[in-house]
Amino acid sequence: MRDYPVTVTLPYIFERPTPPFEGNDIRYPESLVRYFMQAYSKKGGRVFDPFAGLGTTLFVAEELGRKPFGMEADTNRHAWAAGQLENWANLMHGDAAKIDRYNFPKMDFCMTSPPYMPKTHKWNPLFAGNPKHAGYDKYLKQMGRIFALTAALMKPKAVVAVQADNLAGRIYTPLVADLQAVIAQHLTPVGETIVQWQKPKPDYPHTHVLLFNKK
Repeated sequence: MRDYPVTVTLPYIFERPTPPFEGNDIRYPESLVRYFMQAYSKKGGRVFDPFAGLGTTLFVAEELGRKPFGMEADTNRHAWAAGQLENWANLMHGDAAKIDRYNFPKMDFCMTSPPYMPKTHKWNPLFAGNPKHAGYDKYLKQMGRIFALTAALMKPKAVVAVQADNLAGRIYTPLVADLQAVIAQHLTPVGETIVQWQKPKPDYPHTHVLLFNKK
Protein backbone atom coordinates (compact mmCIF):
# COMPACT_ATOMS: atom_id res chain seq x y z
CA MET A 1 0.00 0.00 0.00
CA ARG A 2 1.35 3.45 -0.91
CA ASP A 3 2.36 5.93 1.77
CA TYR A 4 1.14 9.53 1.48
CA PRO A 5 3.13 11.48 4.11
CA VAL A 6 1.58 14.44 5.89
CA THR A 7 4.88 16.35 6.18
CA VAL A 8 8.37 16.11 4.71
CA THR A 9 11.43 18.37 4.89
CA LEU A 10 13.38 19.14 1.70
CA PRO A 11 16.18 21.55 0.73
CA TYR A 12 15.16 24.82 -0.89
CA ILE A 13 17.90 24.86 -3.52
CA PHE A 14 17.67 25.50 -7.26
CA GLU A 15 20.21 23.28 -8.97
CA ARG A 16 19.78 24.40 -12.55
CA PRO A 17 20.57 27.92 -13.83
CA THR A 18 17.77 30.43 -14.28
CA PRO A 19 17.27 31.80 -17.82
CA PRO A 20 17.90 35.52 -18.28
CA PHE A 21 14.22 36.23 -18.96
CA GLU A 22 12.87 34.63 -15.74
CA GLY A 23 13.38 34.45 -11.98
CA ASN A 24 12.84 31.46 -9.71
CA ASP A 25 9.26 32.42 -8.80
CA ILE A 26 7.67 30.20 -11.46
CA ARG A 27 9.54 26.99 -10.62
CA TYR A 28 10.00 24.62 -7.72
CA PRO A 29 13.26 23.10 -6.46
CA GLU A 30 14.47 19.87 -8.05
CA SER A 31 14.42 18.23 -4.60
CA LEU A 32 10.63 18.52 -4.52
CA VAL A 33 10.15 16.74 -7.84
CA ARG A 34 12.81 14.14 -7.04
CA TYR A 35 11.12 13.18 -3.77
CA PHE A 36 7.65 12.62 -5.21
CA MET A 37 8.82 11.12 -8.49
CA GLN A 38 10.91 8.51 -6.70
CA ALA A 39 8.03 7.73 -4.34
CA TYR A 40 5.31 7.32 -6.98
CA SER A 41 6.95 6.24 -10.23
CA LYS A 42 9.48 3.72 -11.50
CA LYS A 43 12.48 3.90 -13.78
CA GLY A 44 11.34 3.76 -17.41
CA GLY A 45 7.90 5.18 -16.60
CA ARG A 46 6.29 8.10 -18.41
CA VAL A 47 6.07 11.41 -16.54
CA PHE A 48 3.79 14.30 -17.53
CA ASP A 49 3.63 18.01 -16.68
CA PRO A 50 0.78 20.02 -18.27
CA PHE A 51 2.37 23.30 -17.08
CA ALA A 52 6.01 22.54 -17.79
CA GLY A 53 7.32 26.08 -17.28
CA LEU A 54 11.13 25.94 -17.18
CA GLY A 55 11.06 22.15 -17.35
CA THR A 56 12.02 21.14 -13.81
CA THR A 57 9.74 18.09 -13.76
CA LEU A 58 11.02 16.97 -17.16
CA PHE A 59 14.70 17.48 -16.33
CA VAL A 60 14.36 15.46 -13.12
CA ALA A 61 12.48 12.76 -15.04
CA GLU A 62 15.44 12.35 -17.40
CA GLU A 63 17.87 12.38 -14.46
CA LEU A 64 15.93 9.53 -12.80
CA GLY A 65 15.55 7.44 -15.94
CA ARG A 66 11.92 8.30 -16.66
CA LYS A 67 10.48 9.45 -19.99
CA PRO A 68 9.32 13.10 -19.83
CA PHE A 69 6.31 14.59 -21.59
CA GLY A 70 4.76 18.03 -21.18
CA MET A 71 3.00 21.14 -22.40
CA GLU A 72 4.15 24.76 -22.21
CA ALA A 73 2.28 27.73 -23.67
CA ASP A 74 4.99 30.36 -23.27
CA THR A 75 7.32 30.53 -26.29
CA ASN A 76 10.46 31.52 -24.39
CA ARG A 77 10.02 28.95 -21.65
CA HIS A 78 9.26 26.20 -24.15
CA ALA A 79 12.34 26.97 -26.25
CA TRP A 80 14.61 27.22 -23.20
CA ALA A 81 13.48 23.89 -21.71
CA ALA A 82 13.20 21.95 -24.98
CA GLY A 83 16.66 23.10 -26.01
CA GLN A 84 18.17 21.32 -23.01
CA LEU A 85 16.09 18.13 -22.91
CA GLU A 86 17.30 14.89 -24.44
CA ASN A 87 13.65 14.06 -25.17
CA TRP A 88 12.90 17.57 -26.43
CA ALA A 89 10.28 16.41 -28.95
CA ASN A 90 8.05 15.29 -26.04
CA LEU A 91 7.62 18.87 -24.81
CA MET A 92 4.81 20.45 -26.82
CA HIS A 93 4.38 24.19 -27.32
CA GLY A 94 0.71 24.83 -26.72
CA ASP A 95 -2.25 25.34 -24.42
CA ALA A 96 -2.69 22.80 -21.62
CA ALA A 97 -6.44 22.88 -22.34
CA LYS A 98 -5.69 21.21 -25.69
CA ILE A 99 -3.78 18.19 -24.35
CA ASP A 100 -6.13 15.85 -26.16
CA ARG A 101 -4.95 17.11 -29.57
CA TYR A 102 -1.37 15.88 -29.14
CA ASN A 103 -1.76 12.09 -29.05
CA PHE A 104 0.23 11.65 -25.86
CA PRO A 105 0.69 8.07 -24.59
CA LYS A 106 -0.73 6.99 -21.24
CA MET A 107 1.27 8.31 -18.28
CA ASP A 108 2.57 6.68 -15.10
CA PHE A 109 3.00 9.85 -13.02
CA CYS A 110 2.24 13.55 -13.22
CA MET A 111 3.75 16.42 -11.26
CA THR A 112 2.97 20.05 -11.91
CA SER A 113 2.42 23.50 -10.47
CA PRO A 114 -0.28 25.46 -12.31
CA PRO A 115 -0.20 29.23 -12.81
CA TYR A 116 -1.57 30.98 -9.72
CA MET A 117 -4.35 33.58 -9.69
CA PRO A 118 -5.50 35.70 -6.71
CA LYS A 119 -9.28 35.70 -6.37
CA THR A 120 -9.42 39.51 -6.54
CA HIS A 121 -7.66 39.69 -9.92
CA LYS A 122 -9.39 39.81 -13.29
CA TRP A 123 -6.38 38.82 -15.42
CA ASN A 124 -6.70 35.08 -16.05
CA PRO A 125 -3.30 33.43 -16.71
CA LEU A 126 -4.93 30.41 -18.37
CA PHE A 127 -6.26 32.68 -21.13
CA ALA A 128 -3.29 35.09 -21.32
CA GLY A 129 -5.47 37.83 -19.85
CA ASN A 130 -8.22 37.65 -22.50
CA PRO A 131 -10.98 39.87 -21.01
CA LYS A 132 -13.66 37.45 -22.25
CA HIS A 133 -12.36 34.99 -19.67
CA ALA A 134 -11.61 37.37 -16.80
CA GLY A 135 -12.07 36.38 -13.17
CA TYR A 136 -11.22 33.72 -10.61
CA ASP A 137 -14.32 31.61 -11.26
CA LYS A 138 -13.38 31.20 -14.92
CA TYR A 139 -9.82 30.41 -13.89
CA LEU A 140 -11.01 27.56 -11.67
CA LYS A 141 -13.44 26.29 -14.30
CA GLN A 142 -10.67 26.13 -16.91
CA MET A 143 -8.37 24.46 -14.40
CA GLY A 144 -11.02 21.78 -14.03
CA ARG A 145 -11.06 21.21 -17.79
CA ILE A 146 -7.28 20.87 -17.88
CA PHE A 147 -7.20 18.32 -15.08
CA ALA A 148 -10.06 16.38 -16.67
CA LEU A 149 -7.84 16.03 -19.75
CA THR A 150 -4.84 15.18 -17.58
CA ALA A 151 -6.86 12.51 -15.78
CA ALA A 152 -7.74 10.93 -19.13
CA LEU A 153 -4.01 10.59 -19.90
CA MET A 154 -3.11 8.79 -16.70
CA LYS A 155 -2.90 5.03 -16.29
CA PRO A 156 -5.12 3.43 -13.61
CA LYS A 157 -3.78 4.09 -10.07
CA ALA A 158 -1.23 6.62 -11.38
CA VAL A 159 -0.45 9.45 -8.96
CA VAL A 160 -0.93 13.11 -9.88
CA ALA A 161 1.00 15.53 -7.62
CA VAL A 162 0.06 19.23 -7.71
CA GLN A 163 2.19 21.82 -5.90
CA ALA A 164 0.31 24.94 -4.80
CA ASP A 165 0.39 27.80 -2.30
CA ASN A 166 -2.27 29.94 -0.70
CA LEU A 167 -2.01 33.59 -1.65
CA ALA A 168 -1.76 36.36 0.92
CA GLY A 169 -2.99 39.87 0.23
CA ARG A 170 -5.70 42.32 1.11
CA ILE A 171 -8.11 39.44 0.50
CA TYR A 172 -6.72 35.97 1.17
CA THR A 173 -6.96 33.39 -1.63
CA PRO A 174 -7.33 29.78 -0.39
CA LEU A 175 -5.86 28.47 -3.63
CA VAL A 176 -4.80 25.10 -2.23
CA ALA A 177 -8.34 24.19 -1.11
CA ASP A 178 -9.89 25.64 -4.26
CA LEU A 179 -7.60 23.65 -6.55
CA GLN A 180 -8.20 20.49 -4.57
CA ALA A 181 -11.96 20.89 -4.89
CA VAL A 182 -11.74 21.44 -8.66
CA ILE A 183 -9.27 18.63 -9.35
CA ALA A 184 -11.19 16.21 -7.11
CA GLN A 185 -14.03 16.30 -9.63
CA HIS A 186 -11.78 14.31 -11.98
CA LEU A 187 -9.20 12.55 -9.79
CA THR A 188 -9.46 10.86 -6.38
CA PRO A 189 -7.76 12.82 -3.55
CA VAL A 190 -5.43 10.57 -1.55
CA GLY A 191 -3.40 13.04 0.50
CA GLU A 192 -1.85 16.44 1.06
CA THR A 193 1.81 16.77 1.98
CA ILE A 194 3.14 19.90 3.68
CA VAL A 195 6.73 20.37 2.53
CA GLN A 196 8.87 22.24 5.06
CA TRP A 197 11.84 23.91 3.38
CA GLN A 198 15.39 23.69 4.71
CA LYS A 199 16.97 27.18 4.62
CA PRO A 200 13.91 28.77 2.98
CA LYS A 201 13.34 32.33 1.89
CA PRO A 202 12.16 34.38 4.91
CA ASP A 203 8.61 34.65 3.60
CA TYR A 204 8.30 31.09 2.23
CA PRO A 205 8.76 28.42 4.94
CA HIS A 206 6.65 25.69 3.32
CA THR A 207 4.51 24.63 0.38
CA HIS A 208 1.68 22.15 -0.29
CA VAL A 209 1.59 19.14 -2.58
CA LEU A 210 -1.87 17.74 -3.30
CA LEU A 211 -1.91 14.05 -4.20
CA PHE A 212 -4.50 12.31 -6.36
CA ASN A 213 -5.04 8.90 -7.96
CA LYS A 214 -6.58 8.18 -11.33
CA LYS A 215 -10.17 7.19 -10.62
